[in-house]
Amino acid sequence: MSQFDIFSADSSEQSPSKRAEELRAIINSADHAYYVEAHPIMSDREYDGMFRELQDLEQHDPTLLTPDSPTQRIGGSQLKEFVQVMHKKPMLSLANTYSEEEVRDFDERVTQGLDNPHHPYVCELKVDGVAISLHYRNGVLERAVTRGDGEIGDDVTANIKTIKELPLKIQHIPFEELNQEMEIRGEVYMENAAFLALNQAREEAGEKTYANPRNLTAGTLKQLNSKEVAKRPLKIVCYYLDGNSEKTNISHAENLIHLKTMGFPISQYSKRVDDIDAVSRFLNEWEYQRDQLPFGIDGIVIKVDSIPQQRILGTVARAPKWAIAYKYEALKAETILQDITFQIGRTGVVTPVAELEPVFLAGSTISRATLHNEDFILGLDIRISDTVIVEKGGDVIPKITGFIASKRHPDALKFSFPNLCPCPINSDLHHPEGEVHYLCMHPECPWQIRRRLEHFASRDAMNIEGLGEKVIDQFVELGLLHSIADIYSLQEKKDSIQSLDRWGLKSVDKLLESIEQSKNQPFRKVLFALGIRHIGEGMSKTLAQHFGSIEALQNADLNQLLEIKEVGNSIANSLIEFFKDEHEMSMLNTLKHADLCMSIDESEMAIRTDEFSGFSIVLTGELSALTRKEASEEIEKRGGKVTGSVSKKTTCLIAGEQAGSKLDKARELNIPILTEQDFLAVIQGTLPLTSFLGLP
Repeated sequence: MSQFDIFSADSSEQSPSKRAEELRAIINSADHAYYVEAHPIMSDREYDGMFRELQDLEQHDPTLLTPDSPTQRIGGSQLKEFVQVMHKKPMLSLANTYSEEEVRDFDERVTQGLDNPHHPYVCELKVDGVAISLHYRNGVLERAVTRGDGEIGDDVTANIKTIKELPLKIQHIPFEELNQEMEIRGEVYMENAAFLALNQAREEAGEKTYANPRNLTAGTLKQLNSKEVAKRPLKIVCYYLDGNSEKTNISHAENLIHLKTMGFPISQYSKRVDDIDAVSRFLNEWEYQRDQLPFGIDGIVIKVDSIPQQRILGTVARAPKWAIAYKYEALKAETILQDITFQIGRTGVVTPVAELEPVFLAGSTISRATLHNEDFILGLDIRISDTVIVEKGGDVIPKITGFIASKRHPDALKFSFPNLCPCPINSDLHHPEGEVHYLCMHPECPWQIRRRLEHFASRDAMNIEGLGEKVIDQFVELGLLHSIADIYSLQEKKDSIQSLDRWGLKSVDKLLESIEQSKNQPFRKVLFALGIRHIGEGMSKTLAQHFGSIEALQNADLNQLLEIKEVGNSIANSLIEFFKDEHEMSMLNTLKHADLCMSIDESEMAIRTDEFSGFSIVLTGELSALTRKEASEEIEKRGGKVTGSVSKKTTCLIAGEQAGSKLDKARELNIPILTEQDFLAVIQGTLPLTSFLGLP
């Protein structure tokens, strides 16, 4: 008999409210034991039975539902937008350092600031996740807020509640003052194994994979539907306690113990040390152990342990003087370059790819890496069979940075680019004068067709949901698609698609409906979707706005094209060559007959204004209501220009969450700063931008 069987036996004699209270306590204890302590105290069957019983009680009598109920972890109704909340205490950023010498300089500054050589430190792993502020009142989680810009963040309480490690109600409060109101801060993250499994599932489903665990975590917390968040394996580690008690104003290390006593997950790797030499040893130990962790870290945080000493030291700008972040160099690994293969892009560009002996690095197994072009390979002088160095800094795409000369085989041959396309057609490759890339120009190259189809169906182009990489590969292989024009004849092949594996009537209808909806995409999107070489999204908008229709663009000569400020010889010649190509014209005519939009809409012309004319605007951080591209479009259609860096010429900066150095520089230069909510109010017409700029 389980230790919890007695509760089930007595449940019929209890009132519903008493039983619900009891079930909440048991389930919360079981969650803590399973997710934090890793020691289950009941079977899955017992847990599920109690969970269903609590759900039934709450559904029968909604007055029994409480904010700390474990049933609230599975998500509620979908939000329309996040509410922004001002932090009671700013969530400061940390100054970064990259050498032990700089760490010792930090120690000297601390010693001078305290006029005291004795100041123990706490060293913590800097988990690579998303900072969060948790507010508890009377022991119950009241609100969870993202860091945002350090002053204001988003209320993501519903999403944070899905993390089962986190107590919704604190069962063991070490002293009474904490029962009133307290703030706990931590880092939300995702373990490497969970991230890889989720990416693998998305890849198998033909969906786009995520770049790294931190980006996936940040994106998950921005989901407006907490039921979707509950499906993601988020975790949290807590590292800060601010309570209404003198006992929390003694030392950081003791506060970590208080957090653990209250049931919060804290890092098992944090360590209190007596001096800077011990800090140095800690840094060196984790230099070699960090790749064995089940999660990613991007350094070590070093904090003065004494909270009274922290207050004496204070802060500078937006960073505390009593803490610093030590950043490790990019993770590197050695592996064997087994082969160099080639990928053909949608415009025919041939890209060499390194096929590597699989090696685990920074949270993922790496077996391939781009080699960019012939010049890149020759510049590094890497050869097949070499032992190469793979680097992954800041969770970016892995790259090869060199080779180990002492391990090179004496017969290793220098790389030379092939003359023929590696596709089944084996057409000649073309190397345009003055360019680094080789091109496959054959219109029936199957690899090129696949990439063009992927580009055409992508979200930024025709946005055809369900027509991802895996589906395109399947349709091309079976002869259902030979060009992008064939997409609009798939309705006639409905029966053939439905007979394929993993295709049913519902999924076929959904794909065909999305194809039909794509006909509503504006002309600028259609122009971008055509995949004309050198014509990106921004240039497509410029050309659509200038010429107004595909016919006018097609009839433009070289001089007319070059009259446009942004158009140079490469772009102009690429357009002329495209419209000369009989194969491309046949495809274009088919798209016209399919009723795709081939001219700019009058209403689209009408909404363009010049209210931002002459303004240079910088976007930084992560936006929640708009994507970065959508925000840029809103600025550009009002006559403004979006730039990538802050300078004295910048008119204003729009700062989303996780804003970093650009925000700091804008403040140094006294450049006006808008939050995302300010920007939304500006483009909605409820707040004039000129009020931020000090203009009448």
